[in-house]
Amino acid sequence: MNKKIIKAINRRLLKAMMEDEKQLRLLLETETNDVPEQQLDGLMVKIEQLLGRIMVNQNKIILLQSIGEEKEKDDEKRNDA
Repeated sequence: MNKKIIKAINRRLLKAMMEDEKQLRLLLETETNDVPEQQLDGLMVKIEQLLGRIMVNQNKIILLQSIGEEKEKDDEKRNDA
């Protein structure tokens, strides 16, 4: 498995997550001034979308790391045999 590709993908995903988190923090700081919850639907949907993207990217990173570790273990076993 090409470690260079794994690192590049991880960097790309982390960069996207940082950008999404920055947007999320800005949205969470939005002053609502006692606006009824029903009128905040668009804001809440956008926050949920950002949370979803962050979650998906976290899962991608974990899966990629897991696959990389499995491959390393398999390679070690082959070298020991």
